[in-house]
Amino acid sequence: LIMLIGVILFVVSFFVSLSIWVVMLLLALPMIFYLFTFVDLIKTINLKSPKMKRIKKTFYIFLAVGLLFQFLVPIAPLNFALRNSPSVFTVERSNMSPLFQQGDVLKTSKLAYSVDLFFMKRPILYALPERYDIIQFEDQNGNKKIGIVLGLPGESIEMFDGMLAVNNYAIPNEPPGNLLLQGNIELTDVGEFSILAATLSLGTVDELYQVTLDAVVGKVEKLF
Repeated sequence: LIMLIGVILFVVSFFVSLSIWVVMLLLALPMIFYLFTFVDLIKTINLKSPKMKRIKKTFYIFLAVGLLFQFLVPIAPLNFALRNSPSVFTVERSNMSPLFQQGDVLKTSKLAYSVDLFFMKRPILYALPERYDIIQFEDQNGNKKIGIVLGLPGESIEMFDGMLAVNNYAIPNEPPGNLLLQGNIELTDVGEFSILAATLSLGTVDELYQVTLDAVVGKVEKLF
């Protein structure tokens, strides 16, 4: 029951605008009580009773059942973590320099924008990427690429000498890290259900992609 309450609160947090502190408060107590259930399980196994012979085999059986439950049952926290776990990969080229260098280990956080819930056929998008986010996405051929978000749904994007204009208004150039954007982009309209992402070549815009929202894999960050 405690686990179900925690799951419900967790799912609701993706669809209701709440601060991170409120979400942590809502989930903290159910998770604490959930962890205590494992303490109770161990105490029960180790309980001395004349009617129950305590053996190590009993403990391992209960532990195996508990672990299988965590892996196989869709509403279990560990199963959720596996479905939404980040992917880790190594940078093969330095085209994203100076932000990422060849050999850097990066992670793609799927939960940054979407959540994979057991009762839905596909991940649910609950947040849009922000401008200048570094994302991993799939192109039309299914190849995964890393790019920077320049345009959001319904916008008109243009760039001249690295100065980005959105809907004919110049905006501050605020890419992450020490990345300095360069290059030109002709006036491009972004689809209502897409974002405009650009792959880079040492800070210069290389190629543009109209990325549908369901093709966004996640937000890319440096792991080490």
